[in-house]
Amino acid sequence: MPELYSSELKKEITREEVIVAYKKFIEQGIKNPDNLDPKNIEVKKANELFYQWQAQEDARAEGNEELMHRTNLSKTILYVDAGFTDPNYLEEILNGWLFVQDAPNAEKQSDSPERTETRRQIAEAMKKIRKLLAEQS
Repeated sequence: MPELYSSELKKEITREEVIVAYKKFIEQGIKNPDNLDPKNIEVKKANELFYQWQAQEDARAEGNEELMHRTNLSKTILYVDAGFTDPNYLEEILNGWLFVQDAPNAEKQSDSPERTETRRQIAEAMKKIRKLLAEQS
């Protein structure tokens, strides 16, 4: 009976909760998530929340290709949305993930209103990162 009760209490984790968990590190001056100390208890908590959220979102998107693309995009830019602004990190996300992985995957299927929206979201994420990089120049 206690197992049933604990699973009933398992609440949905929002993306905003994960972002808030990482914002405290931004406030401490950390600009690149690679610089987070994995031994720090607060980092461990934030990472665990992120992993749980990812698993939750992956399960939600399972079997829905469009939702899988949007989930991947959401995961890709989470640290950016949390405020990590290190130029090397932003370049990696822009060129190593969005441009190389997310955008081409979204181009593979036929046009539909949902796919057009996914492409728009990817373009907006790229624009946001380019703007952050320009502000640092």
